[in-house]
Amino acid sequence: MDEGEEDDRRETASYIEWQKQGMWIVLWGAYTRRFWAYACWPVPQGGAVVSAVDPDALYAEMRRIEREHGFLRWRYGRG
Repeated sequence: MDEGEEDDRRETASYIEWQKQGMWIVLWGAYTRRFWAYACWPVPQGGAVVSAVDPDALYAEMRRIEREHGFLRWRYGRG
């Protein structure tokens, strides 16, 4: 992967983090070649971390964790 592709992946990670309004920290792992997302709201001890090879799969994993840990209930008082 060339430097331009790495930059694109980092920009994509930043965009996903922006879309999630600070509820997730999202990174591109240059060594692992995966996107990583760390939940930033109250989750059980040990936190919640997901990874995926592409943005669509990452979004799916993030939504799964949000459902599993009651994110909408916590954020908006409904679920």
